[in-house]
Amino acid sequence: MVEAARQGRGVLRYARPARRALREVRLPVVRPLIGVVYAVTQVWAILWHFVATVLYREPMFRYRCRRVGRRLTLEGAPPLIIGNGRIEVGDDVQVGSPCTWDVGPDAELIIGNRVSLNYRGVISVRDSVQIGDDTLVAGEAAIFDNTNHPVSPARRLAREAPSPAEVGPVVIGRNVWIGLRCTIMRGVVIGDNSVVAAGAVVTKSVPPNTVVAGNPAVVIKHLGDD
Repeated sequence: MVEAARQGRGVLRYARPARRALREVRLPVVRPLIGVVYAVTQVWAILWHFVATVLYREPMFRYRCRRVGRRLTLEGAPPLIIGNGRIEVGDDVQVGSPCTWDVGPDAELIIGNRVSLNYRGVISVRDSVQIGDDTLVAGEAAIFDNTNHPVSPARRLAREAPSPAEVGPVVIGRNVWIGLRCTIMRGVVIGDNSVVAAGAVVTKSVPPNTVVAGNPAVVIKHLGDD
């Protein structure tokens, strides 16, 4: 039947023209009606987000943290928090969705005031990660204070945790801007007011008031007060 349709014979020869005709069908846009429908859907989305945040998302997030400051903003679902380490969040913090925070036992994640952590961010902590006030972390950024897996092939095959030598605290200063898809590795200190360009992989500490870029990241510019 299919072969006959290809040759323009049989009932199925009408299938392709019918499919094309159906793809051309469009409902007329009655603007007042569509405007009402659009407004209703927007109001419903806002109400649903508010109710979900107040009744479920924020209480669950606060339950997993040692301290959460005032005026927290969750843009969607709360971060997926793995582990039972100490998490402290300051005032006016904004958290995108989805995010994943892996905070191991006896580890600490300290987030300052007015920090923005954008969507699909990953933070892995085995010792300490501190993020200073007014810092902006763009989407899909990853912060690791550990190698996540041992470098040793034998230890990695045995599914062992990273050794103490493979763990180092990360300190991100005040008013730092970390760009899209950046990776911050263990033992790094990023100085105040610095900028980490999009896609950079930071393996060494960054001086204050500088712009770093590349893999591995290097200083490309010094910032003034303007």
